[in-house]
Amino acid sequence: MLQFFSRTLTRREMMLGCTMLSAALFLSALPAAFGWGRAQLDTGAMLCADTLRFHIRADSDSPADQTDKLAVRDAILAHMDAHCPAQDKPAALRWMAENLPVLELTAQAVLARRGVFSTVTVRLVEMYFDTTRYSTGTLPAGRYQALRIDLGDNARHGKNWWCVLYPGLCRAACGGYALPAENELTCGKYVVRFKCVEWWQRMTASREDKVLVETVSPSQALRASSPKGRAN
Repeated sequence: MLQFFSRTLTRREMMLGCTMLSAALFLSALPAAFGWGRAQLDTGAMLCADTLRFHIRADSDSPADQTDKLAVRDAILAHMDAHCPAQDKPAALRWMAENLPVLELTAQAVLARRGVFSTVTVRLVEMYFDTTRYSTGTLPAGRYQALRIDLGDNARHGKNWWCVLYPGLCRAACGGYALPAENELTCGKYVVRFKCVEWWQRMTASREDKVLVETVSPSQALRASSPKGRAN
């Protein structure tokens, strides 16, 4: 061994030594890197679970339908500002579930005043959102629960409008999460930890919408209350 270090190493020996040293360093850092990545993904999952979003789909891209969409948005937000006492996401979700019919009537009233009598569908859903940038922060791609309002019967819909109900009630995406790591992920710079969460969600999150709660039309309610519509 002493003789080995007492002579000048050949180029091949030096390359082999560097390769072995790099491999050793990589293997020693692997557990720490895996733990760091796991922590970022866990934070991203908590962020999705702690966020309630608001999504409105217009009937088409026509100026009239897009204006209707914004009028409904303003009325729904005003109603929630005045009547929703929730201070956290679980309470907001419960309030939304209980008040879907009221929100539907609010949207229908806005459209009626504008001379529009198209279908309005209000649901609580779990759905996939792409990465969304706001003036005060960015939410990574992933599956979020959302209040969704569909205007009209066009299956293709027009341009969407969305924001964050909780935290922020569509005023900001930041400042209301319980864990500092969630606020750092949302409000921090677009850095490696955000890219890690974004990449994972885009690769693994389902794109299929899941309806959690929806309003019941009068015809559906009538069928459900009839003897044939009841379960034995």
